[in-house]
Amino acid sequence: MRWLLLGSILFLTSCAAMTKVGPGEVTIKEQMVAKLDSSWNRLEARGAQKTEIWTTDGLPLDNLMFYVGVKDGDPLVELQNRQEKQQPRFHATMQPHEIVELFDAVTAENGTRFKLDKLSPMQFAGGNGFRFDFTQIRKGDEVELKGVGYGALRAGKLYLMVFRAPKIFYFGKHIERVEAVARSVQVRG
Repeated sequence: MRWLLLGSILFLTSCAAMTKVGPGEVTIKEQMVAKLDSSWNRLEARGAQKTEIWTTDGLPLDNLMFYVGVKDGDPLVELQNRQEKQQPRFHATMQPHEIVELFDAVTAENGTRFKLDKLSPMQFAGGNGFRFDFTQIRKGDEVELKGVGYGALRAGKLYLMVFRAPKIFYFGKHIERVEAVARSVQVRG
């Protein structure tokens, strides 16, 4: 656990900065807007063109990830260990279960185990979308994480919001705030 925390601290200080966002209306990657009742810490990572990460208590304890405007044929995120042609890619024809599988492929890259608990339709980002609940076992410290994701396709682009936190305490502490953010998210334009 100590190595995980040290690695997170080194990552944050070397290639990212934290800024406060909210309460009020917050723009996410210039394509989405959310109305926040309270503040979050936004991780400003260099080179993250389609993703944004928020946290309250620190990344190992809770993280809210946004994947914004992912275009047909683009990877959800660039995986460092893979060549260009091996990157898991989003396709505008994907069904919700396939998008969840894409998310699983990206998070499993670091050895984290993923289990889908539930997938259902839901209004998100101003229209029809979906919600998925999942469990993960984090590699390294074997902490059980509980998570929830919300997704929608708009004009052939993917908008995805995923929250993860340790099942013990932190997930329950923040889930109401996360659900409020999900209800407020809108796609611009």
